[in-house]
Amino acid sequence: MLKKDCDRFTETNIKLKNGNHVALRFLAVEDEEAFGDFYVSIERSAYRFYCPHPLTRENARLRVDAALSPTVVGIVAINAMQHIVAFASFQWHVSDSGPGFFGICIQKQYRGLGLGKALMERIAEIAKEVGPPVMSLTVQKANPRAVVLYQKMGFRIIREQMRNQVEEFPPEAEYYMERVVR
Repeated sequence: MLKKDCDRFTETNIKLKNGNHVALRFLAVEDEEAFGDFYVSIERSAYRFYCPHPLTRENARLRVDAALSPTVVGIVAINAMQHIVAFASFQWHVSDSGPGFFGICIQKQYRGLGLGKALMERIAEIAKEVGPPVMSLTVQKANPRAVVLYQKMGFRIIREQMRNQVEEFPPEAEYYMERVVR
């Protein structure tokens, strides 16, 4: 996101279901090392559900480098120890009038605490003013908790499709979902 757009949306703090607090803010260039630490901290089994690219330090650096792209909104959750514990993004192609794509990745110990919902609400708030009017995502049918959360957040299933094999994870059924944000 452009700096002028980032300046319109300030950092926000949220209280999780366990009583702890995290800050939600834009991914910044100076986050490269911490974001790399976050990516490599995600357990391999979670890569099955969040796999736009390998969760490596190199890909974390590429994400950070894109932080000020006009077609990317990247939000991180920072815990009390100043570690990145979650990431959500909304991105799109300038030349494409289609929907933007939403993605989210949360460290295991922070799942089920309301952080996913908070990140989605924050991204949706920003998407009301920045980016395409429709947000899309894919979610594996084998991830029913995520399907339920996405539906609660206003996403609707558009179609069922097969995802290709990703590394050692075999092809599997997934839903393509969309949400109108404005």
